[in-house]
Amino acid sequence: MSLDNLACAFFEMSLNKLQQLDLSSKTKRKQLENKIIGIVLKELNKPLYFVISMNKIDILSQFQGQCDCLIHVSLHAISELKNNNQFTTLIKNGQLDIEGDIEIAQQFAQLMTKIDIDYEEHLSHLIGDIFAHQLCRFFASVYKYQRKKLTHLSNHSANLITDELKIAPSRIEVAHFCEQVEDLNDHLLQIDSSIQKIIKKYD
Repeated sequence: MSLDNLACAFFEMSLNKLQQLDLSSKTKRKQLENKIIGIVLKELNKPLYFVISMNKIDILSQFQGQCDCLIHVSLHAISELKNNNQFTTLIKNGQLDIEGDIEIAQQFAQLMTKIDIDYEEHLSHLIGDIFAHQLCRFFASVYKYQRKKLTHLSNHSANLITDELKIAPSRIEVAHFCEQVEDLNDHLLQIDSSIQKIIKKYD
């Protein structure tokens, strides 16, 4: 088995495991039944082909036929695909190109990015309701704490760069600079207008 096929097999197995845990995935797959969607990450320029059926998703590294939809997407834009309203913006920014039916692309994006898993429900079958609830609460609190710390770190880093190290200008400084540029531009236009009037007067 080639490395590409091995990677596809691992990705396929992992994705289908997640699909089994998401009770809403079957309904989403039904919308795309028998559709073939190609995905190309712009940074890698290497396609993957997703063959959708009611029961599972097959992933191929090569496909000789015609896709129902071929999606070229930037790695940085993948998280934005959760919101269908962002498609037009991403296309305009050059982060997303779609060959084929855009509705299929939107349905596929929902299938891949909006995976809703009730972990507490699944854990309860293994360790009981009480332990499952306590474990999920613990991980939820850890996740909330980590997100809070990351937000604080991000804000602190931004303040450090703009206010203390002066590596980058603050938003207020940028806005003030833009105002100064606009004022200077207006002043230059006035001077140019005055010069043109003087030239016409002595022509």
